[in-house]
Amino acid sequence: MSFIKYEYIRIDKFSRPGIKNYGIKGIIMHYTANNGGTARNHKDYFNNLNGVYASAHLFVDDNEAICIIPLDEVAYHANDTVRYNSDGSIYKPLYSQIGNANYGAIGVEMCLDRNGNITEKTFQNTVKAVKELIAKYPNVTRNKIWRHYDVTGKNCPAPWVAKPSELERFKDAVFGKTSGSNSTAKPSTPSAKPSTPATKPSYITLSVDGKFGPATARRLQQYFGTTQDSVISHQYKQKFNQNIYAAQFDQTLRGSNVIRALQKLLGVSQDGLMGQATIKALQKRLGTTQDGIISPVSNVVKALQQALNKNKL
Repeated sequence: MSFIKYEYIRIDKFSRPGIKNYGIKGIIMHYTANNGGTARNHKDYFNNLNGVYASAHLFVDDNEAICIIPLDEVAYHANDTVRYNSDGSIYKPLYSQIGNANYGAIGVEMCLDRNGNITEKTFQNTVKAVKELIAKYPNVTRNKIWRHYDVTGKNCPAPWVAKPSELERFKDAVFGKTSGSNSTAKPSTPSAKPSTPATKPSYITLSVDGKFGPATARRLQQYFGTTQDSVISHQYKQKFNQNIYAAQFDQTLRGSNVIRALQKLLGVSQDGLMGQATIKALQKRLGTTQDGIISPVSNVVKALQQALNKNKL
């Protein structure tokens, strides 16, 4: 049963233009800056907006989460001009990743109590709502949840700008706490098999959906004993691996420690990159068609998920 209530406002040029977005590349966190206003108050406000372009997809308070604009439509929440670079250009540090954020990211607004605080109940309800969003968009990994501040420099959500650790606490609650990040880890050659602890390890049971998302990445990291951040870091994007939804694509060619561990098990070059040779070797090991491609819904990923559920690769 969905925690999020989908109650859309009317189409209107100021709040819900009815324009399809370009696909969701991330989630941007906001606060309403309106003491005491509930999620439903804000739904009513944006349903009658006039004279200013503004909105967001979701509003969350102590009691509920309401989606007022379809997730595949544009909301006017994070393409404002707040700061400028030294050369006079507009400050948009994440533009290369998401472009116009109104067209490429979900806007989530956290409501405030009468004293202007994001309550713990609202925090936890927002965690619940974002987990539900990530189930719909498995390409949204830990490093693709940002504050409005990170996108345009606006002081929003102000409590999280003043205390950046709140964003990390939020991500920990959504994805699970991590002790570090593969993005800063020194390349090494990890053990091909997980160590055997004194007691039987506990691990999540994956949904066998054939999608290589954050949950599958995290379980693979848990299996090999590498940092559990739900991200396959520093991958080089190509057609055959673009459907690894948990991947962080860049040009560094540094690769991921969990992929190195997998490559050692498969007996291929340990460069940390999920290339065709690695994919074919995994397909061979798991008994699926050896075409060197990770499909949007992939048989080899299903086989990998089944193997991880048995705790045996």
